[in-house]
Amino acid sequence: MKAIKHLFLGCLFILFSLMLGTAQSNHKPEKVKDPSNIGWGVNLGNISFFNHSFQFGLAPNVAYKLSESLAVGFMLKVDYFYQKFPIEQVKFSAFDFGPTIFTRFKPLWSWENGTPFLKGLFLQAEYEKGFLTRYGVDNNGNLVLNSNGELEHFKRNEDFVYLGIGASSGYPFSTFVSIQYNVLDDFDSLRDPFNYRI
Repeated sequence: MKAIKHLFLGCLFILFSLMLGTAQSNHKPEKVKDPSNIGWGVNLGNISFFNHSFQFGLAPNVAYKLSESLAVGFMLKVDYFYQKFPIEQVKFSAFDFGPTIFTRFKPLWSWENGTPFLKGLFLQAEYEKGFLTRYGVDNNGNLVLNSNGELEHFKRNEDFVYLGIGASSGYPFSTFVSIQYNVLDDFDSLRDPFNYRI
């Protein structure tokens, strides 16, 4: 029930954000102002439903444009996890947090005959310090329960270095789609190496 509530609230947030963006993009300013070098937004990512589990991510961010093709910024990644274990009759839910710095470069921005789509392609590098919470599993793959019959939780910090590619369109209200890969991925990592955001 809690997962459905979170999903409903997430959908309401997305709908409200889209309506707000549409309303603002239809407004015609009276004076043409120089575009600001500071931009901000919210990314959605890593949404999944699978086998009694649900995952949803939000990443508010702010970026400073050093040039037309190069920007640096900060984002705070927040991922919500929910999983139900019907056999053990226990549930797990947790939030992961990941303060992140990033740089984004549009290599084709200055291409004189390039289409807007090609000019909007970008490369992105990120460093994230992840604060993660997971449920305990013993050496035999069984869930670890405490004396109250609830799942044991453990917290761990991990470093992630993501390299990725994406596309953007529009100004001043932009749409971004990107996929990243964690180059520090190893067998013991608590996360999948691929990450996607919209």
